[in-house]
Amino acid sequence: MTLSPQRGRTTAMSPSAAAFLAAPHTAVLTTLRPDGSPHLTPVRFTWDPRAGLVRVLTVNTTRKVKNVLATPDARVALCQVDGFAWVALEGTARVSDDPRRVAEGVRRYSERYFSGPPNPPGRVVVEIGIDRVLSLNC
Repeated sequence: MTLSPQRGRTTAMSPSAAAFLAAPHTAVLTTLRPDGSPHLTPVRFTWDPRAGLVRVLTVNTTRKVKNVLATPDARVALCQVDGFAWVALEGTARVSDDPRRVAEGVRRYSERYFSGPPNPPGRVVVEIGIDRVLSLNC
């Protein structure tokens, strides 16, 4: 088992890690509660490699949104796992209810997961600007 050389502050990614992220899996999003303890949530997400941006659709009352809003420029991590292969994307998160940003999240979600996401009241998009990529066995 070897850790890929993508350690450190970089968004460089091997072609195999990029292909791994293109698969329509779920991931675990980690945010920090106000007391500093981790909050982990399984999520569906989209990855925009050109913009270096992860998008997670959710609602404004969730713990993950509250955690991000509690800390300006909140650091978060998202990890997609399949067996012993994984890619972790780390960066700064922001929450947006801007209809254009939410619509872009919906569009990308629909392409990735082959169906539209739920449309609950209070829908927002968590956008994560990725500045670190780590992977194993990808």
